[in-house]
Amino acid sequence: MPEPTTPRLAELRRQFGARLRELRQGHGLSQEQLGEMAEVDRKTINRIENGMYSPHLDKVFQIADALSIPPRDLFEWDGASRSC
Repeated sequence: MPEPTTPRLAELRRQFGARLRELRQGHGLSQEQLGEMAEVDRKTINRIENGMYSPHLDKVFQIADALSIPPRDLFEWDGASRSC
């Protein structure tokens, strides 16, 4: 996976990953449990949470469905710009 092309993209990936971790833990799920529910490999969940992987939109939808949340909730974090 290539590195983000800009510091902004790297920061957005980090924030998205932190938000995913927060929501996953809030639901009392391990990475493995969420991965099974979302039909996404645990390693992929780990890479997303650590800002090392930018998931395709389909994976975002699968993860949101597994957490029973609207996809937009994954993009809402402190300081998140509505213009992103």
